[in-house]
Amino acid sequence: MNDTGVHRIRLKGPWQVLPPNANDQEFERHSMPQDWRKLFGETAGTAIFRRNFHTPSRLESHERVIIHVLAGVGELMNFKINDIEISSSSEDPLNFDVTEHLQDFNLLQFSLTFDPVTQTDIPGGLWETVFLEIHQA
Repeated sequence: MNDTGVHRIRLKGPWQVLPPNANDQEFERHSMPQDWRKLFGETAGTAIFRRNFHTPSRLESHERVIIHVLAGVGELMNFKINDIEISSSSEDPLNFDVTEHLQDFNLLQFSLTFDPVTQTDIPGGLWETVFLEIHQA
């Protein structure tokens, strides 16, 4: 727990990725973080990213579980936890409160749309670690 009362768990390591324009609908396994260009080169489009994780242990009823994606990923869409679409926080469009939808074992999935040719000012993709944050309510 840091001094702001937030405990962070990094969702690094293996993610399943469906590349843009994939015809076979078969997810590839990639270790994250990696930016868009490293994964897909100059190909523009929408990719789907998903990862399994366990609910944090010793989670107390007053705590909130927020998934935080850092800026610069591209357009983030269809954010789901366990097949339930979640809206972002009104304060931060890259924060998603998943507390009410957690199960023992969870599936996080979302889409990113990015064009590396026209969006040269950002890295795109999961260029930095996605965090699961436990906040004191």
